[in-house]
Amino acid sequence: MTLVLVRRAFVACRSHACDMLQHRLMSAGPKLAPVAFTALDGGGQLAKITMNYPPANLFDSSSLQALGAAMDTVEATSDVRGLVLQSDVRGFFSAGFSLPALYNVDRAGFERLWVTGKHVFRRIYALPVPSIAAIDGHALGLGCVMAMACQRRFMVASERPPLIGLNEVAVGMPVPEWLATRFRDLTSTRDAELILPRGSSLSPTQAHKIGLVDSLYVSRSEMDDAIHSDFNSCRVSARAQQETIRGLRRQFLDYFDTCFDQDTELFWQAISSHETQTAIGNALAQLKAKSRKPN
Repeated sequence: MTLVLVRRAFVACRSHACDMLQHRLMSAGPKLAPVAFTALDGGGQLAKITMNYPPANLFDSSSLQALGAAMDTVEATSDVRGLVLQSDVRGFFSAGFSLPALYNVDRAGFERLWVTGKHVFRRIYALPVPSIAAIDGHALGLGCVMAMACQRRFMVASERPPLIGLNEVAVGMPVPEWLATRFRDLTSTRDAELILPRGSSLSPTQAHKIGLVDSLYVSRSEMDDAIHSDFNSCRVSARAQQETIRGLRRQFLDYFDTCFDQDTELFWQAISSHETQTAIGNALAQLKAKSRKPN
């Protein structure tokens, strides 16, 4: 899923964030997703999960496990009234799957990675409290998927606009049916049919226009203030709110569960194909060569 961002970097992208990805994609860093809790004016707590997997919040087994562990903490806290998923890595919400994690991967390794990612998505989506993805940077592939697990998406539209989108098709991988359904629910059937088959990534303004992003902000601080104000202004019954959210999300979760195994098989066939593996190998070789060049 990260391949589109790589290709954009070599062909057209000139942003600082993409340059950083070119030079540092293969570096290893700590896989952290700390959880912080803030008391809300109306009672209960707001949970904030902050992804911190430099340089681009790429997802591999370690970072997905860290995000899953963060969800363990949130789910075990009885008075959580809201969730914010955010990033502490400059220029990135998440650039999606790590390329090395997908290169020459065997079936068992792929299934661990893909199944773990889907379970994390499900847990965020099924959490019966309002949730917001606070996006300040690129949100591509699995990064966009995790943002779509949240009830709403807030995004900073900076001078060098980041990109958001499901870019699977652009690298030879189909968009899973359950994910296309979620995208269509957030946008429209027409937008889904025009955007997903082309593997397009969108600017914040484009994403806001079709409903993929709910609100735009000029700075991170403005977005953070809006999030705090939004959660603090909610004074409804926690029980009533939670049961309503469960009811609204039950149908999609039932559907998601029924196609879980079929989706895993479909993606294994796509990722293990010679075409996709060759493209990943070429991208990694280019990144390695570029990282050796002096700045």
